[in-house]
Amino acid sequence: MKHFIFILTLLFACFINTVYSQDVSNKEQPTLNLFEYGGVLTSEDNLKNLFRNFPLYVENGSEIDFLSYEFIGTIKNKRDAKKYVKNNFDDFISLGWMTLFYKDTTDIHRNSPPSSMQFFIDTDLADKSTFNKKIKTLSEEYIYVGDQVFAINFILDLQKHTHYIFIHPKTNKVLMKGNIFAIKFPISHIVDINNRKARQD
Repeated sequence: MKHFIFILTLLFACFINTVYSQDVSNKEQPTLNLFEYGGVLTSEDNLKNLFRNFPLYVENGSEIDFLSYEFIGTIKNKRDAKKYVKNNFDDFISLGWMTLFYKDTTDIHRNSPPSSMQFFIDTDLADKSTFNKKIKTLSEEYIYVGDQVFAINFILDLQKHTHYIFIHPKTNKVLMKGNIFAIKFPISHIVDINNRKARQD
């Protein structure tokens, strides 16, 4: 029994150390997202990057079929913003993320497990009251008049969906809040995936 407790304690300590080291190191590494990796000179580049990066750098990314994207227009007022945000919540899919990232790029050569990023459908949804509060906050505090609106059409689990994203017209940056495709990852994830792909080729 004492040996069992000792082993259990040791495993727990190793787990805590791994989680802590990943958390600290990921803060030190440069981070990217699926919209910006590949370079962004125009708003549309964000969509091109997402469509290219998702199946490459998300382990189960092929489970989502990206059909098309289209420029809808610009936000004219807060009511306009609320309309698109509400549409997102009416057709709401909550994507959760499971990730395993390297502490840094040098860790790639230490026989560590492969860097991994997977999405899953989070079925633990909030109630209608919480959704309404989020719609109000997003449309009033984070989306501005003049922001560009793009629609992303995709298929997940044989069901077609449309998700609206908002892009600042001057910076060309995508609003991450309320965006189901918003996931940040360290540069080491890109390096590892690219290295593995190069070895396969």
